[in-house]
Amino acid sequence: MSAPTVPRPQQAGPPKTPAPPPPVSEADAAKARKSIAKLDEVLAMVTKALLTLGGGALIFTCVNVTLFGISHEIPWYIAWMLDPLASLALITVLYVDGVLAEHGGDYKPGGWPFLLRWTAGLSTWVMNCWTSLYPDGHFHFVPQKPDAGGILLHSVAPALLILLAEAATGYRKYATRRRGELTAIITRFETAKVAEREAAEKRAREEAEREATAKREAAEREAARREREEIARLENERRQAEIEAADRTRRAEIEAERERLVLTERTAEIEANRRKAEAEIEDRRRREEWEREQAERDREAARQAEIVKAEAQAEALRKEAEAQAEALRKEAEAAAEAERIRAEAEVRALEEAEKLKRQRALERAAAKARGTSESAGARASISAGRSSESGVALSAVPALSASENGGRIPREVREKQRDEAERYIAKCSLSGIAPDLERLGNQYGKGETWVGDRVRAAKRRLAEEDGFEESVIADALDVFEDDDSNNAGAA
Repeated sequence: MSAPTVPRPQQAGPPKTPAPPPPVSEADAAKARKSIAKLDEVLAMVTKALLTLGGGALIFTCVNVTLFGISHEIPWYIAWMLDPLASLALITVLYVDGVLAEHGGDYKPGGWPFLLRWTAGLSTWVMNCWTSLYPDGHFHFVPQKPDAGGILLHSVAPALLILLAEAATGYRKYATRRRGELTAIITRFETAKVAEREAAEKRAREEAEREATAKREAAEREAARREREEIARLENERRQAEIEAADRTRRAEIEAERERLVLTERTAEIEANRRKAEAEIEDRRRREEWEREQAERDREAARQAEIVKAEAQAEALRKEAEAQAEALRKEAEAAAEAERIRAEAEVRALEEAEKLKRQRALERAAAKARGTSESAGARASISAGRSSESGVALSAVPALSASENGGRIPREVREKQRDEAERYIAKCSLSGIAPDLERLGNQYGKGETWVGDRVRAAKRRLAEEDGFEESVIADALDVFEDDDSNNAGAA
């Protein structure tokens, strides 16, 4: 870029000058001073807000980050320092960027401050939200079951701090640029006041010179000539000064444009380097992730092989145990079956012996009954009161009838009649003698229905009631013994 050329005054007339800026009033200058003071207050408030939010975020996240460090086997007296270190780095870079931006409008943070700011903020946020991102303790590139409420809760403070830091950079740039514009307004106002004061002084001098010329006409011509020469020289100097000022302004603009281009190129270079570094980091991260996944797959394959081997061994042991258990069960069943057969044989033998014993007792009772029947004719005078029992074996039914109580038989008597009738039928059944059912009904004054019920009840009691059969046999034996005794006495 070539240096700007300085315009030279021409003989044809004065050189062209740039249009002067619009005049600035005293109210505009006062308003600009108030705006500058307000901008200073806003910048101070932004800095204080950043420091306050940074301190609050430090206090809020310190507990979770300390617990995160302790859970990764870091002693508590060291783990608590991790969050203050990251937060202190973040607060420092934010404060330094703010101060430099306020003291220089062309200051712009480079790549390292940007990297430091985001590294400190994101590391604090990740450590604070780790338990919410991975509640099961296993890392995944994409969280599997994140705790949305916990992530929101632990992300508010770091997110506010990082976003406020980025917003504060824009605030400072705008405030610095606006402060420069307001400062230029105040400078133009002060320059205009100086120019007015010089013009007033100049008019005063000219008035004095005109009054002196009126008094001294002779000397005025010389003084006027000298004055014109002086005025011409001053005018030339003023014009030259204006030309030089315009040239300096143009050179300053050109230099500012050159610096802006250089800064743009540097910014583009830094951005390219940043993108390259991010690409390298992403590539390295992906490679490490692939290696971790490959190692995890290898470990999973080895573990599956171990599981298959252990399952095969367990299956073999289970089959062996089942074979042994089956053999033992068969042996136990065979022993139990032999024991059952032996017990059943013993029971059948006992039942056969008991049945034989009862049969012999009944045979003896029947023999005695037949002997009693044969001797009944010889002893007719003795057995006249028992003529109704002749021809019926094992008869123990008393001569009870409904006429003895005037047509009403008490409940106890009815139950006794039913029991005696059922025992009579049972005795006949056990002795192999057909009972005289018609005589039985006449004995108690009952009909065929009542007699049929007694027959069925006797059979049911013999089949179901425990001790009934033995009781009937014992009663029969007692009756025969009584009959033998009575017969012996009568003879």
